[in-house]
Amino acid sequence: MQFTDLHWTSGKEYTEYNDSTVFLMEKLITLERPDLVIITGDIVISKGALEGWKQIIQPMIHTKTPFAVTFGNHDVEADMSKSQVMEFLKNTPYNMTYDADKDIDGYGNCTLRIGSSDDEKNDNWIIYLFDSHSYPEDKTLGTYDWIKNSQIQWYRQQSKTVTRKNGKIVPSLAFFHIPTPEYEIARHLDYTLGNKSEQVCSPVLNSGLITSFIENKDVMGTFVGHDHNNDYIVAPEGKICLAYGRKTGYVSAYKEILERGARVIDLYENERRFDTYIRTLSGKFFDYTFEQKLTADNYPTSQGTFIQDHLVANWNDAQWQKELKALKEAGMQYLIFGPTLHTGKDNVIKSPYPSNLTTKKNAEKDLVEMCLRNTQKAGLKVFLGLNFHERWWEGNYDEDWLLQQMEIGNRVADELIEKYKKRYGKTMYGWYWVWEVANIDQLSQKEYKDALVNALNINLKHLHAVSPDMPFMLCPFMNYRIGTAKEYAQLWEYVFSKAHFQSGDIFAPQDCVGAGGLNKEMIPEWFGELNHAVNTKPGLLFWSDAETFDQQFWVPAPLNRFVEQMRLASPYVSKIITFAYSHYYSPNIVNEQYHKAYLQYFKNGQLPDILPPPAVSEIIVKTEREDTYLEWKAPDDTSTITGYYIYRDGELIGNRPLDSKNKYKNEFIDKKSMKGRKHLYEISAYNCMGGESAKLNAQDATN
Repeated sequence: MQFTDLHWTSGKEYTEYNDSTVFLMEKLITLERPDLVIITGDIVISKGALEGWKQIIQPMIHTKTPFAVTFGNHDVEADMSKSQVMEFLKNTPYNMTYDADKDIDGYGNCTLRIGSSDDEKNDNWIIYLFDSHSYPEDKTLGTYDWIKNSQIQWYRQQSKTVTRKNGKIVPSLAFFHIPTPEYEIARHLDYTLGNKSEQVCSPVLNSGLITSFIENKDVMGTFVGHDHNNDYIVAPEGKICLAYGRKTGYVSAYKEILERGARVIDLYENERRFDTYIRTLSGKFFDYTFEQKLTADNYPTSQGTFIQDHLVANWNDAQWQKELKALKEAGMQYLIFGPTLHTGKDNVIKSPYPSNLTTKKNAEKDLVEMCLRNTQKAGLKVFLGLNFHERWWEGNYDEDWLLQQMEIGNRVADELIEKYKKRYGKTMYGWYWVWEVANIDQLSQKEYKDALVNALNINLKHLHAVSPDMPFMLCPFMNYRIGTAKEYAQLWEYVFSKAHFQSGDIFAPQDCVGAGGLNKEMIPEWFGELNHAVNTKPGLLFWSDAETFDQQFWVPAPLNRFVEQMRLASPYVSKIITFAYSHYYSPNIVNEQYHKAYLQYFKNGQLPDILPPPAVSEIIVKTEREDTYLEWKAPDDTSTITGYYIYRDGELIGNRPLDSKNKYKNEFIDKKSMKGRKHLYEISAYNCMGGESAKLNAQDATN
């Protein structure tokens, strides 16, 4: 919890204000129960400072809450020096503030580490505290002082040490009093959330602190005070979040219009993410979720996968655990399972759990129960897909029909909550909206856009009411042949302006490379435009749904293509999920080489260097009636082979992947060979990187 600008002032005329400030602090601490309180400057600003400090620390002592402070420009006006305040705090219960290095400018510059629950030796988060000083002796460059080069160099060294110790960049926050010039600049680059009711009173000189944070990629949020009528938050390009706190103290320095309060910041373990909001006695305001873009990582990896009911229909718990073990070692945190109610073109309604909404007997196993039970045991989180009707793809319906489907989705959600939420809690993590929206021509018309908004809002309003802790995710797709990236972004900007998304909801478009809607080289253009649209809705998260398949044959995509898809999307998104690691890369489903090679990439950012496999040794071609039958003999060394390509006259017409047991069909039937014509057939072996052997060819007989 961040308190700021207490402005404790001595004198009878200020007693009521000071008492109100301390009462507010203790009340908000009691309501929110923070693990740490940070007070960002302008704390005690007059004579009688010792009395003031003794009073303002009481809320933390009474509630046994650890706290730390940074100094503001008015703190130098008290009759205690900052050095004396540090001596006082040294003997104060629950104080965490200290001088990390007395050779750098200022007081109270330090780091606070938040350890990992998995291993206390590792850091989960780092918090940096900076003294932003007061007023420069030379006013040539403005009224307010700046964070000095010695402090910045100290931070850079600390950051490097933390990264080296943990073997990765550790997410971090920074707290100080006076905003940097970027607080004003960023307002003109991106959308803000919160109040901006006075000018940004920053130093004129930019000493490079924020630049250092961005270059080191660890500090993902800065929190300041100073400007009493500002509490806005802005995240330029998703690289760093710049936030004001809410003024806490009741003593006014000038005309102040905001209700007194605090900023609350909730950190996530093992994620570069935090939630934050303003808290007052009137309630919570300006909920905001920030996830740093993946460029903060040394290389992008996937955090989740879809898994469909037909794949798991006959699994037992042991098979579930085997699959989830593979997913966890590949860094997966999320599983997307659905739909949980499916209506076919024949209007038969099926469900993978015992639902009262079906027209056909439910599956013998409760697949939702099995999914939740096993993911809870494994420590993953589940998005449950709601309902879906195959008529969606035909487009022969009106808005009323679509809205009725959304109401059915709400009933599905109610059933799922009643059956599972109490038992599975945070494992039942979010909702997946199964209806995939494309960049079709109709959505350029207002009536169709409004119908989409109305449909979304039926689900959004209900789901946020009955499950406010569960984010809502949708995964639209696009095709460059029927529209432009800018047009698609404009559609979603319109939808975001009217749909009731809440902070933490997720927009996760398919990258469409597997299905052919985009070539991988188009990802930056399309995701760049969509990123601008997402930025118009502060708090909405932008993920990528990377396709791990080749739709021509519904087989695994080469791993180097998948990694390139992630790399191209990573500057724009904060997480990547897949459709679908479980279906196309799982060692329990396909040849284990895909998983083994990805694990190497996951651990060190480099795919293995695998030579092309040897060629097949023999092809037998037979003709029967109008069909051509091909059989082939595998080479002696099959250790790197994951499948075989079949060509006719230079065109790829078949793909035979190896399964998890290294089995495959070494035969292929060409039903499209032309009668009376000779064809050249060729077969090659390939590995998990798409590396291909030499082709062996054979002429078939004339049909």
